[in-house]
Amino acid sequence: MPAFDQTKGDGDFRPLFFKKERGKMSIVSICNKALSQIGDEGILSLDDERKAARYCKMLYDPCRKFVLRSYPWRFALKRYTLAPLKEKPLFGYDYQFVMPSDCLRIWRVVGNKDFTVEGGMILYNADVFRFIGIYNVTDVILFDSMFEDVLAARLASELAMPLSASPSLRKELAEMYEYRVSKARSASAFEGKTEKTNVTDWLEARL
Repeated sequence: MPAFDQTKGDGDFRPLFFKKERGKMSIVSICNKALSQIGDEGILSLDDERKAARYCKMLYDPCRKFVLRSYPWRFALKRYTLAPLKEKPLFGYDYQFVMPSDCLRIWRVVGNKDFTVEGGMILYNADVFRFIGIYNVTDVILFDSMFEDVLAARLASELAMPLSASPSLRKELAEMYEYRVSKARSASAFEGKTEKTNVTDWLEARL
């Protein structure tokens, strides 16, 4: 039975796991949004002893990274300027750069677009590498509201089999995830001018 907030004068008897502080999303509330889509009552903490909490704790971060990589969400874009290493590539490119540890994916390169990423290194033919990348955002306060919905849908589709053992539910939730992804792409999570996103970039996200 979930705990309820019955603080005197509060007047709010919603389950605690659905409450938000000042309207801000939390990891647990995102997990509960996902769990509600498979008919689960929700959790109070990722450290709960319930099976649902254990799977949320295991799957949340991989799902977060997957959804971040899948689209150039404006809140997750970051500009980088890199200097090359002294050691040059064996062949094919003139310079190599270390991929920033906080960057999940290179989205848009400034200048020559001919580059490749191999073993955590960026290979390029100029001595400066400037790009806009997808930053590994972990603070849920920074999440776009549309991103939260897409992340919850992705998490729900991953939770469906271990928690419900229902292939049909998993299929239904996977389709819901794809639908929400398409809605996010149509509406665009960008503020300001509309950006054109290559369909291949949209579908290429992999962990």
